[in-house]
Amino acid sequence: MPVPTRLQGIRDRTLAAVDAVFAEPVRLSFLKAGDVDPSRPAVNIEALLRVGGGSETQLSGGYGKSWRTQLAAGKAELHINRAIYSGPAPRSGDRVQARARPGEPWFEVLRVDDRGETRLVLELGEV
Repeated sequence: MPVPTRLQGIRDRTLAAVDAVFAEPVRLSFLKAGDVDPSRPAVNIEALLRVGGGSETQLSGGYGKSWRTQLAAGKAELHINRAIYSGPAPRSGDRVQARARPGEPWFEVLRVDDRGETRLVLELGEV
């Protein structure tokens, strides 16, 4: 059983301060076999969404210049404050919508990291 320390209070206040500045509204839509999961209704929350600028990789998998086609692949992560999130547990295949961004883009949950003490981290891919 974890022993509470005064550092937990500092940690919780720090998370709240970071969220107050950087969190944005997102919608979590939960799917089952590609369809809406009626047992897990969608939720609107505020969380940290970080979308990378993407990188270009050779389709050949190497550095050779003989291939002229490149693939732009972006990386995104959603960081949810575990202390305040009470919705259903996200799973691979669920969707996230960035409600405050132009075009309200959708992302697919590729992987869920639920081992962290403070954040639930969703690795996302572009839809």
